[in-house]
Amino acid sequence: MKTLTWKQKPLRIVDFIPPGPEVYERLDLQEQFRIRKSLGFNCEHVEVHDIAEGESGITYYPSDCAVEVRKNILEQIEAEYENLEINPIVYFNVHWLSSSLAVHHPDYQQVFPDGQPIPSAYGSGTYSCINSPFRQYALQVIRNLAAYKIKGIFLDGPFFRIEGCYCQSCKHDFQTAFHYELPVWEKAGPQERKDLFRFKRESIALFMKEANELLKSKKTDAMIYMNSPQLVPTIYCSRDNRLTVKHQDMLLAEGGFLGDDLRQVPIWKPAATAQLLETQSEGKPYCVAIAGRHAPWSRYLLSAAETWLTHAMAVSHGANTWYGVYNDNNIDARMETVKEINAFLEENENRFTDTTSMATVALMWSYDTANFYQSSSEETDFTAGQDQLRDPDKSDARGSFMGWYDVLSRSRIPFDIVDNTSITDGSFAKYELVILPNVSVMSEEEADHFKSYVNRGGKIIGTFDTSLYQEDGMKRDQPLLAEVFGITLHTIRHCEYDHIECDPHHPMLTSVDQQLIPAARLGTEVTAKKGSESVMFYREKQNSRYCDLPQKTSYPYIVKSSYGLGESIYFAGNVGKFYESYAIPEYRRIMVNAVSSLVEIPFNISTAQQTESLHVSLRKQGENRVLVHVVNYTASMTRPINEVMPLTNLTINIQLPKEVHSVSFLRNKKTGAFVQHGGRVTIQLPEIKEYEVVDICLTSS
Repeated sequence: MKTLTWKQKPLRIVDFIPPGPEVYERLDLQEQFRIRKSLGFNCEHVEVHDIAEGESGITYYPSDCAVEVRKNILEQIEAEYENLEINPIVYFNVHWLSSSLAVHHPDYQQVFPDGQPIPSAYGSGTYSCINSPFRQYALQVIRNLAAYKIKGIFLDGPFFRIEGCYCQSCKHDFQTAFHYELPVWEKAGPQERKDLFRFKRESIALFMKEANELLKSKKTDAMIYMNSPQLVPTIYCSRDNRLTVKHQDMLLAEGGFLGDDLRQVPIWKPAATAQLLETQSEGKPYCVAIAGRHAPWSRYLLSAAETWLTHAMAVSHGANTWYGVYNDNNIDARMETVKEINAFLEENENRFTDTTSMATVALMWSYDTANFYQSSSEETDFTAGQDQLRDPDKSDARGSFMGWYDVLSRSRIPFDIVDNTSITDGSFAKYELVILPNVSVMSEEEADHFKSYVNRGGKIIGTFDTSLYQEDGMKRDQPLLAEVFGITLHTIRHCEYDHIECDPHHPMLTSVDQQLIPAARLGTEVTAKKGSESVMFYREKQNSRYCDLPQKTSYPYIVKSSYGLGESIYFAGNVGKFYESYAIPEYRRIMVNAVSSLVEIPFNISTAQQTESLHVSLRKQGENRVLVHVVNYTASMTRPINEVMPLTNLTINIQLPKEVHSVSFLRNKKTGAFVQHGGRVTIQLPEIKEYEVVDICLTSS
């Protein structure tokens, strides 16, 4: 087995945000270093620039870029961290500019079309523009930092607000690249918006290329990476993982930042982030950043249960972890939970190294749909919250995805996430089934890939207006995948009080015991083509809640079709968004039944308590080890979760290609009982708290 370098092993990164200069300089740094080590971290994002109100030009090491140089803290860090086996990676903010530095360098700022600076959402300062002279400032900072014994640099940012940037540098660079004047976003036409979005994304990628090349010219083994986007419409930040990954040593995204009303935040947000990054990382490491606080209250820490669950969701899908709180909290009693988690991860480091997903089902996240159709957006440091959807005939791209994700997660169906590039490069074709949750915007190239995939024997599930819109957001007459779905679309249907007719004897309606269930708020009226099977039908429009039940229509709610050697299922309703909004249990059953009617799921887990609140991930390590990650979030019906309910007597059934040699439970530190009949293995898991990893060792023959 090859010897791994420090950056190829699982990273447990800490960032204890320091206080202001006067307090920071009085801290006993030796004590602070020991605290990091005692908590089990092996890397730190060390902060040696004062950023209490943005990048200020105040440094804690000698720098020719500094407005003010304070005590040389970086020198002390480099002297001690090698002995402590902590890898120092310098945090450098390249998106938020303090007012004090902007006074010295007003041309560093992102500006509106009228030339006024774009104010920061943090409450003070503005945003820096990496096309402006700030670029040379940033590169010189990297050059200065490379003189120290650091292991890398983390760039917080870069990004562009959707309202900018219209500085002189951006105007010049856009004119040079596209041979016309930089357009104003609000007034731009489709092609102009496409060019502007491309310009900003490529500007960030070029900056990362230059930063990477500069650092590597000084330190060949150093890491460099930026704050990358998660499952959000990237039009609000202009960052593109597929462009920047070539110039990064790791993808990191803030999938573990939890805030506001946690009842509105999916418990699996860190898992979804890890799955997206795994697909986009091109085999490089990826990391889920976890904020230990409950935003916006910066000193109020998450409960022990929430802390365990956030970490478990991330590492169960192969991610490294970053944990950040303010330095004020680093000896808080709740740090004992962080210490416990890190101890578990360190003790079992060899089981979290070099693993890959075993999923045969994929769920598509379409950036094109999120960016050019319409989508809600979570409030983050880089994207404003978006929940007002303007076009009543369109669904919510993000909501549709989230509904399907929750259905698959609660049903313990292992799956991966694919994106647009996965389709165009053909890598999606390794999956037996691909689910398209209102992938409304689709290029002809993508549609051709799907047609070829299904024709060769692949399976797809599509919903509502999948493939109905062009790349510029314009509506087509028919979906590009209409032939694959076996449908002809007639109209968009609004269903405020409407019902759909169920045939309880149809196998796709197994476990549905009601004759009528609600129709999703938004849907299509389609007719099934010859040879396609229609399942469930709309009732006629119901004009009020209290009127008589209208007659059944001829418009099917589900259409199952064959296409070449493959099959498809089409849902006329926007079922993902409807489930995300209302969690009607019959919808989850129907959606799961659709999946299981197309492919065999080689895994299931049952509990004596009949709970839905389990998330699973199947991963393999080489050819002779399978790891079943189980995350338990069974608790009181609210968030934040204070304490999970331990589950007992779980039964795992899994199809495996080889004989099982042994089974063990990593967190419980016990061996497991199992029975094998052919390729089917049954394992009894006696108990699970928040998280367990079932380590299945296969015979080598």
